[in-house]
Amino acid sequence: MKITDVKALSLKGYKQWNYVRIETDEGLTGLGEAHPGAGIADIIAEIGDRLVGTDPRNIEPLTNRLTGSVNNRYGMGLSAIGGIETALWDLLGKSLGVPIYQLLGGKYRERIRLYADVGHGEGNTPEGWAKRAREGVEDGYQAIKFDIDNSANELKQDAVNRELSTAELQKMTSLVEAAREAVGDEIDISIDCHSLYSVHSAMKLAECLEPFDLMFLEDPVPNDNPEAMAKVSAATTIPICTGEFLFRRDGFRDLIQSQAFDMLHVDVSGTGGILEAKKIADLADLYYMPFAAHNITSPIGMTATAHVCAAVRNFIVMELPYHADQVAWRWDLAVSEEPLIQDNAFVVPEKPGLGVELNEEVAREHLMPGSSYFE
Repeated sequence: MKITDVKALSLKGYKQWNYVRIETDEGLTGLGEAHPGAGIADIIAEIGDRLVGTDPRNIEPLTNRLTGSVNNRYGMGLSAIGGIETALWDLLGKSLGVPIYQLLGGKYRERIRLYADVGHGEGNTPEGWAKRAREGVEDGYQAIKFDIDNSANELKQDAVNRELSTAELQKMTSLVEAAREAVGDEIDISIDCHSLYSVHSAMKLAECLEPFDLMFLEDPVPNDNPEAMAKVSAATTIPICTGEFLFRRDGFRDLIQSQAFDMLHVDVSGTGGILEAKKIADLADLYYMPFAAHNITSPIGMTATAHVCAAVRNFIVMELPYHADQVAWRWDLAVSEEPLIQDNAFVVPEKPGLGVELNEEVAREHLMPGSSYFE
């Protein structure tokens, strides 16, 4: 089997969603979704030509070849490679007649626990956060995540430093308290800081939020300094989570080996693809660290992430970009034998490869300007 073409398209979802189709001389095709963002589809088209004439079943050698050849190997280039790598796995699974998770060693679980990323509450008021928390729970999700960064900007004392004022801390505490009171003690709540705070302010924020029994506090400080992250982790009982902005095993290695944090948050589409994400999870498992999956893709990329989550022992939860529900057609985009979401869990498909296909009719209706359907 040889690759004859690598094609890309982009759709206008709640972000720009980017897809890959790999075609072969045997008529089999592979589907993948790259990390969202402008310009990714152009990179896929550019580097995909380097795979023409190769055997698509040599996934790791081909992925490493691409990684070594792109200019930006830890940004847009790696995001594009993640989509191509997923399409290669889809092809391999189809050629062998097995789902991807079996190629990764088999599945530990059939249903993937989800947390709903609900963003901010309306107006960043306690009432708004309570309402948003209840919306997630009313839809049946047993875990939700809020973005606390920029929720108290009107109280900032300096626009550029990383410090939180006492007034900001008090307001942030009131927001989380309102969310917890709205949903009760049995719902998992997590808080994302998007790497904005100093060690001192992160420690104070964690102290304020400890009474609310959070599932994790994500990226309270930038993750490029293991010593700083470790200091925050040691100062609180809240599990500290990071990884959304880390790439490949070498990006995670020092943080994992120094145990500077408590929980991974790996983005399969952005960190290098399916195999790389599993290797990161397995490295963390040596240190008994749980694996959470970050996800901002459409249901196609989410399915790829679900195969990884099924195949790693230390999995704990996968992100559902709940605020993407403004895209009413997103679940129509994936063609599958049964609904992907059942009882508020993600059901891993059993068909060969990814187990889903792109709905051409829906995709054509939502193409980004200038994009065509795999042409």
